[in-house]
Amino acid sequence: MNRNILVLGAGQEQCIAINEAQALGYTVVACDADPDAIGLKLADYGITCDIRNVDLLVSIGNAHSIQGIFCHAVEIPEVVAKVAKILGLPGLEPEIANKCTNKINRIETLTAAKIPCARFESASSFRELVRIGERFGFPLVLKPIDNAGSRGVKIVQSASDLKQAYDEAMEYSNASEVLVEQVLNGPQISTESVVYKGNVTTFAFADRNYESPELYYPYFIENGINFPTVLPKEQVKAVLALVDRTIEALGIDYGAAKGDIIIHNGVPHVIEMASRTSGGWFGAGSIPKATGVNALKPLLQMSVGEIPDLNTLIPTRQLACAQRYWIPKQRAIIHEVLNLDNIEQMEGVKMFNSFFPPMGTIIEKATHNAQRYAQVICTAPTRDRAIELAVSAIDAINVEMTLL
Repeated sequence: MNRNILVLGAGQEQCIAINEAQALGYTVVACDADPDAIGLKLADYGITCDIRNVDLLVSIGNAHSIQGIFCHAVEIPEVVAKVAKILGLPGLEPEIANKCTNKINRIETLTAAKIPCARFESASSFRELVRIGERFGFPLVLKPIDNAGSRGVKIVQSASDLKQAYDEAMEYSNASEVLVEQVLNGPQISTESVVYKGNVTTFAFADRNYESPELYYPYFIENGINFPTVLPKEQVKAVLALVDRTIEALGIDYGAAKGDIIIHNGVPHVIEMASRTSGGWFGAGSIPKATGVNALKPLLQMSVGEIPDLNTLIPTRQLACAQRYWIPKQRAIIHEVLNLDNIEQMEGVKMFNSFFPPMGTIIEKATHNAQRYAQVICTAPTRDRAIELAVSAIDAINVEMTLL
């Protein structure tokens, strides 16, 4: 039986999901606000539209008689949940999607369930934030409650820095509140899980790579992942147990769950658990290249009401893997980007994507994780060798630019 599926987002990363859906025999209706999004041409039907407009998406879903709705690597699980609910399609309850997306709702829920998280408060105005700063103490972390990719997230060292940080957070927010958190320190882990009928399979577990924290301070700029983890076995078990508890506490009983965990003072703490697939080519890039796992297949099957093939979550190989990005270190004007055609032929390279802006564009020193202009994934027999190959591949990109 043919299935029509609505896929929200049609950029380079979303093309992986579009290809997988078509491989399953589904007819793909892809939507993206960018008329030049590459996936709009790849899909069976490409529609340029606002992928946050629930009413419009419902209308498109009805027009194409869709049996499922899916979104990969975009922070809109609430939209997906609402459209699915209105159309009577499989999906999370919208209330759960909201709880997993709104940072205040999420951390309140987890704290009430005694899940280790940072100490926190919320502020609905700058005046209230100042009072919280006096009680909370410095340094602290300020976050918008409704964005992803570390946009607007910043360490604040003193009361005199609060106004600038508050303005930055609100620039990336449509909400009236900001989140204040304790600064946690320690190794960080990215996880990704598939949840079906309440059963959790965590198929992705890797070390987050923060190699230049001083350069980008007071911002948090992640530069890829390293796999396998170097955490001791007991800490790995503790993180996996925490992931299961967190997913249960949030009520995620269907679909994907993306976690960020930090080992603070020897204890795993939850930074984030989102009810969506990860962005940045992690669960659908790095881990599949290293292990052979395919999580998109069962997730897509679930979205159209089919019984998912969970066997695709069983590793078929065990290679080491590293991912790196090209991230701006200074403000500059880009004049030319050379050697891109040679990257995929370099040793160990399994995936390479370039998304540099038009030549002549001014790029800024990165303040969040969306400011990346290329990514490479390399595999090798050992973790150290995979890291060496990934760093070499990114360094081989020759960007001619004038520093400002």
